[in-house]
Amino acid sequence: MNSSAQPTRRIASNLLWTPQGLVRNPLITLSAEGRLLRVETCPEPDRRPATEFYSGLLVAGFPADYRAAFVRLREVGLPLGEALPALVHPDGVAVVLSGLDYDTLRLTPRSAILKL
Repeated sequence: MNSSAQPTRRIASNLLWTPQGLVRNPLITLSAEGRLLRVETCPEPDRRPATEFYSGLLVAGFPADYRAAFVRLREVGLPLGEALPALVHPDGVAVVLSGLDYDTLRLTPRSAILKL
């Protein structure tokens, strides 16, 4: 039996950046194409079956050239709450930013980016 239905991914993290503010303990659902379909909160994601967990800050709508955008973000040095609104757009990709300074919400020398 062959199905044309594409799988979705459920991904949990510490934080999710949205234009309205940060979401703690997010659980997002991404389409097969990486489009954000749903946002929920989940305090215990390790207890949810078929859920991936990534430590850090999830950002949906990051520029498709995410590595170059990450370098620019690091060079600017602004808190992510100030820098991300100018960078994020609806047609972007979902990424997770790790190794942050969570007190100031800034990138650090050990920060990394991973495309989801």
